[in-house]
Amino acid sequence: MTREAAIRIRLGVGVLQDLPPDRLAEYARWCESLGHEHFWYASEKFYRDTYVGLTLSAVNTRQMRLGTFIADPYTMHPALIAVAIASVDEVSGGRAMLGLGASGAGAAPLGVQRRKPARAIAETIQVVRRLLAGERVTFEGEIVQCRGGQLHFPARKDIPIYVASRGDLVLSTGGELADGVMIATYATPAGVRHGLSRVALGAGRAGRRLEDLELFVRVDACISDNPREALEAVRPMVARLLGSSYPDRSFVHALGLEVPEALEAVLKQRDRALTTANAHLVPDELVMAYTWAGTAEQVAEQVAPVADLGIRNITFMPHPLKGGGIESTVRAFAEQVRPRVEALLRG
Repeated sequence: MTREAAIRIRLGVGVLQDLPPDRLAEYARWCESLGHEHFWYASEKFYRDTYVGLTLSAVNTRQMRLGTFIADPYTMHPALIAVAIASVDEVSGGRAMLGLGASGAGAAPLGVQRRKPARAIAETIQVVRRLLAGERVTFEGEIVQCRGGQLHFPARKDIPIYVASRGDLVLSTGGELADGVMIATYATPAGVRHGLSRVALGAGRAGRRLEDLELFVRVDACISDNPREALEAVRPMVARLLGSSYPDRSFVHALGLEVPEALEAVLKQRDRALTTANAHLVPDELVMAYTWAGTAEQVAEQVAPVADLGIRNITFMPHPLKGGGIESTVRAFAEQVRPRVEALLRG
C-alpha cells in the first residue's frame, strides 16, 4: 500500500441536543451524505434524551457510526448505560459506540457528586463489558455497585468503549482499559502529545501500546472566510471550559500557559452567565490552544500536525458564527478541510 493510499482521515461531528426530531433526522442524513463517519450525540442533562436521539439517528442513516458524547457513571447507572447502548446498537445494525467520560455535566441539580473520576470510569468499563458479554454481574466497587444484574436480550459483546477526557488520570485509565481514547479539547500538537503520553502510560500498565488503541481527538471548531469572526465564535466556549474546570489548571500549565488574573477573578465566582459575558478576557493564545478556528485552509493547517501524530479520527464540535448556523462549518470540514489535511500529510 502506498503512503498516499494509506492516509485517510475519518471525520466525526459532535451534535448538541437542540434539534427537534424531524430536524435531527434530516441533519443526521445530511452529515452522512457529506461523508462524516462518526456521529456523536451529546449527553447534556435536561436536554433531549441522548439515547432517543441516537435511535432516531440510527433509523435515518445507514453507515455512520453512532456514539454517546458522552455517557457518564454519575447520572446514569453503568448497568443502564449498557442496556441503552446495546439497544442503540441493535437498532443501528451494529454501529453503536460508547463514548464514556466523567464530566457529570448537569449533575448538580440531581444532587449527584462527581467522585474519583478515574476510578468511576474503570469500574464502569468492567461492569458494562461483563453485561454486554451476557454475564450476570455482581460487582462491589468503590463507586459502582451491581448486584446480580443481567441483560435480558442478546447484545454485541464487542461494542467499542472509548474514554473521552482531557484529564491525566482518566486518559491513563482509558489507555489501560478501553478500546480507544478520545483526547478532548487539546487542539495543538503539544497538547495532544501530552494527552498521548498519559494514554501511553495507562496502556503500558496493561502491556499495550498506543497502536493497540483507536485514537480520536475532539476539538470545538468554527470555519469562516473571516478568521476573526471564527475565533470570536469559539471564544465563549473556552471561557466556559476554563470556568467548568476551575480551579484545575493542570491542562493549561501542561502547555506552558496561564489564565490571566482578571479572568480567574470572574471564573472563581462559578457563574456560567457571568463567565460567558466576560469571554473577551480569554486571550487568543488560549483560544487557539483549545479550538480550531479560521478559514478552511487555516483549520486544515491546524488539524494536519495533530493528525500527523498518528491520529486519523478527527472529531469536531461545530460552533455557529454570530447570526448564523453550524452548517457551513460541518460542510467545510468534509469538503475542504479533510482533503487539505490528507494532502498535507502526503507531503
